[in-house]
Amino acid sequence: MVVVGRRAIWWMCLLATMVLQPLTAGAQEVLLPLQTGPVARMAAKSADTALTLPFFDDFAATEGSPSPARWCPGGAMASDGARLRPTTVGVVTLDAIDAKGQLYDDASTSIFPADTLLSRRIRLDSLTPADSVVLSFYYLPGGGKGNLWERVGDAPEEIDSIFLDFYRAVDSSWVTVWSRGGTTVDSLIAATGMEWQYVTVALTDMGFFDSMFCFRFRNHCSLPVTEKSGMAGNCDYWHLDYILLDSARRSTGAPEFRDVAFVDPAPSMLKIYRAMPARQYRAADMADSLEMTITNLFSSEVASQYLYSIVDELGDTVYQYNGGYENAPPFLPGGNYQTASAHATPSVNYSFPEDTTTRTYTIVHMVREGVSGDTHRESDTVRFSQVFGNYYAYDDGTAENGYGLTSTASHVYLAYRFDLNVEDTLTAVELYFNRCYDGENEMVPFKLAVWSNRDGHPGELLYSDHTARFPQFAGLNKFCRYVLEHPVVVNGSIFVGFDQGNNYFINLGFDRQSNTSDRIWYMTGTEWQQSILSGSLMLRPGFGASAMVGIAEPGEEYVTWVVYPNPASEWVNIEGVPERTLVMVYDMTGHQVAITRNNRLRVADLPEGVYVLRCLLGNGATDVKKLIIKH
Repeated sequence: MVVVGRRAIWWMCLLATMVLQPLTAGAQEVLLPLQTGPVARMAAKSADTALTLPFFDDFAATEGSPSPARWCPGGAMASDGARLRPTTVGVVTLDAIDAKGQLYDDASTSIFPADTLLSRRIRLDSLTPADSVVLSFYYLPGGGKGNLWERVGDAPEEIDSIFLDFYRAVDSSWVTVWSRGGTTVDSLIAATGMEWQYVTVALTDMGFFDSMFCFRFRNHCSLPVTEKSGMAGNCDYWHLDYILLDSARRSTGAPEFRDVAFVDPAPSMLKIYRAMPARQYRAADMADSLEMTITNLFSSEVASQYLYSIVDELGDTVYQYNGGYENAPPFLPGGNYQTASAHATPSVNYSFPEDTTTRTYTIVHMVREGVSGDTHRESDTVRFSQVFGNYYAYDDGTAENGYGLTSTASHVYLAYRFDLNVEDTLTAVELYFNRCYDGENEMVPFKLAVWSNRDGHPGELLYSDHTARFPQFAGLNKFCRYVLEHPVVVNGSIFVGFDQGNNYFINLGFDRQSNTSDRIWYMTGTEWQQSILSGSLMLRPGFGASAMVGIAEPGEEYVTWVVYPNPASEWVNIEGVPERTLVMVYDMTGHQVAITRNNRLRVADLPEGVYVLRCLLGNGATDVKKLIIKH
């Protein structure tokens, strides 16, 4: 699909890059929404037992599908709400992808129905409108605020919308009680002074008061138009939080909940990395302090206690920090969070042991309201897994956007800086490629590359693949491990990345929770350029023999596929692979010269010589065969 863009985040970032940074060979950093998302982890459907009031969910303890105890299966997905500053930690998001993590089948640039967040049955048959039953929630459109290159997700356009419906069993109908057209966070801030918007809806129709009541949120989307194939993706985000249905409530006035809670997910205890090789870790890598965002949703100041514990793999607590009691200011009306340093920026007075043994620690953070106790407790605890394994990671394992480079140059280089404390052997690289519309980026060749450090940017080329590789799809939201053709001994600061040998868009996962843009470099001509996009590439270098484990080895599945005749002059037959398997043809210089998903390939127009056929499987495994063309 080649159309003219007006709305997607990649276009905003492209403009920002054009204005703020000189580029070579027409290169542009591009950031765009995802086509795919997490696959819903559906629990077995619970018994159809009606719920009773109060109904509440702040999505604090949920990742993936919302809790089946409160919600029916659907496309909406829960996450920790990183970079969104929700009411309390955790949100649920409605967008353009279904429960399988794919764009909806009828997705198009026209309006189409997308996600639904449907509650389970709630008994209201003992109540009437006089009982002041009110549903309240917070909502936030996607797209973020402020600088264009720092925004997360895609804002819904005016033609897009979100709806809230109530179910009337008396006539088996859904009644729309609230809706909102597409907007931006900046527009909401200008209108109300706040990012997250609070909504209340009173149940005034007696037809809702029975044993079959339920409610649902649903959204309508339209795909962004894009500049080139493979860029169309997920869009029109709506985030929801702190959904409460109860009686004896106000439907007007400022919200008030007796709740002290975390807002952001737990941070790493290391200065830079979220994970690092056990062999490389040193005490100097520890952070000096942590950043904890704590909110008080009550109308007045309350005393709260904060502490964190470090727990090893045996379940033993190896360290505990106690921040004592501090007064937490009310969040409203000024949008205030806890500022007392003992809670907001607790010190790190602990160092993990310097040990080459692979291990994982769990850091458990807890905040407690100290007088009457919180109304809701799930958002009072957040956890972080500190991994010391065989790889470096800046990212949290979840992509919020897709990152890539567009250029008219024949080679596009991407390099990511990592700092080693001792000499080590680089053996593999894990890459997280987002699946593009219609799988178009699975045919984009690249070669892994490693550079030395030269004054803070990539220097001498230390390693480069001889043969092209391709994005592998071993499953949604998974890293694929590519083993280097030969190990590389490295030390000090190195840059790990790839040479993308054409101007296609490769679509690498981009994590928005941490910002390492000062370590991301790219080049399309003779000069390296530093990234301006706020986030972290989902690229992880692996060290030692253990990092080589876990890939789909070439030929391990399709060992019986055959190519004939060979030599060939006009046509080649391909047998032994499933229907629609991707087969690509390369000349001996590594250039792709043909591609097919059929069992016959025309080669009459190719010059005589030796070629390589590469079979690319959906689970990441590949196999190659030699083909001779003789006319």
